[in-house]
Amino acid sequence: MGRAGAGLLAVSLFFASACADDAAPTTSAAGTGGSAAGDGGATSAGVGGASTRSTGVGGEAAAPYCGDGHVDPGEACDDGNTSNFDGCRVDCTVVEPLDTPALEWTWVEVPGTVCMDGTTAGFGVSLNPASPNVMIYLEGGGACFNDACDFSAFSIPFVPPPDGIFNRDNDGNPVKDWSMVYVPYCTGDIHGGDRDTELGGQVRHFHGYANITKYLEQWVPTFAGADTVLLTGISAGGFGAGLNFSQVANAFGSGPQMVMIDDSGPPLSNVVIPPCLQQTFRDVWGLDQTVIAECGADCPDPNDFATGVIGHVVTKYPSARFGVFSNTHDLVIRSFMGFGWSDGHYDDCDGTPISVPANVYEDGLLSLRDQYSTKAGTYFVGGTRWQYGFGEWHTVLRSPSFWTTAIDDVSVEEWVGGVIDGQVQAVGP
Repeated sequence: MGRAGAGLLAVSLFFASACADDAAPTTSAAGTGGSAAGDGGATSAGVGGASTRSTGVGGEAAAPYCGDGHVDPGEACDDGNTSNFDGCRVDCTVVEPLDTPALEWTWVEVPGTVCMDGTTAGFGVSLNPASPNVMIYLEGGGACFNDACDFSAFSIPFVPPPDGIFNRDNDGNPVKDWSMVYVPYCTGDIHGGDRDTELGGQVRHFHGYANITKYLEQWVPTFAGADTVLLTGISAGGFGAGLNFSQVANAFGSGPQMVMIDDSGPPLSNVVIPPCLQQTFRDVWGLDQTVIAECGADCPDPNDFATGVIGHVVTKYPSARFGVFSNTHDLVIRSFMGFGWSDGHYDDCDGTPISVPANVYEDGLLSLRDQYSTKAGTYFVGGTRWQYGFGEWHTVLRSPSFWTTAIDDVSVEEWVGGVIDGQVQAVGP
């Protein structure tokens, strides 16, 4: 089988398994006048702390502009700051909190977002006004990084997820009463990119990270005052939860308790994810302008960015809570990362891919667990228990296996609840 054919197979396996478990950098343009004052146009506090315009040259009042803290004609709001996440954007337009029927799934299309095929992206939401907590879930699927990827694999209509962590009827679900946000996967870039790239003779729009930036403009005002924000996802969405944690935590600020649970998208080192493959991801998806830029000095080796990003997140957000679920011989992710193991050779992206050797993948997981043993809970299904398919399965959160998987008398839903509550528990080998 040639490289393109093998690429299509592995990408298809990655996408199919995630579903089968159910059984151009980001910019924020300022509005007119931007945020810079004209001559003498800075604002100052007036009587009683109210904001007043200072005088310009010659004692004349400065011309009004968006960002001066005054709502002028043509502006819907003007809070004088540079945040897009407080309900008033920097271009002085308003973002109204979502007002959808309680406990019903509603589709929200978001202007300014884009799927890989160029269509507008969006998210599903099921609000519970009685809950102070929200779960943001990023869907899994394949990854598009070579000429073999297919638009149709990333054009799946929104369907409310039926089970697992979305089940509101099972009392064992630790988030059953929470508000829920569901982000479909239509970008092919593990929710991490912001670049248009031509592959297979067609332009592909990889803007998963930038899309979430736009979604946050809606989410933060809607869930203002939230007690707990859980960012989670499976497979590509598990990777995406880790890659987007910083921007989500930054947007929500210091108010809520932040929690991240990564299901089957482990941030393994370049011993497992070879440098040539990480370079491919960076080039195709534009990661240097998104997650690596946010990581900064904590990502000194951009071709080991997964290691850098997890270290950055854990260090920058010491009060956050983290959990990672994985099968130790996960065949889907091993096939995905195998594009850097061409013909059985480590760090070779030019030949026929093979799966990452099972022992290398498992050692990578155990090393990750040991490195963050005091900070992150882990739930690893090992390769020695026949009832778990020798640890080769993939994902758990949104499927019936959420209720049936248990190791050493610890069920997955119990472990998830523990991560949310701040327990750091290592389950499995």
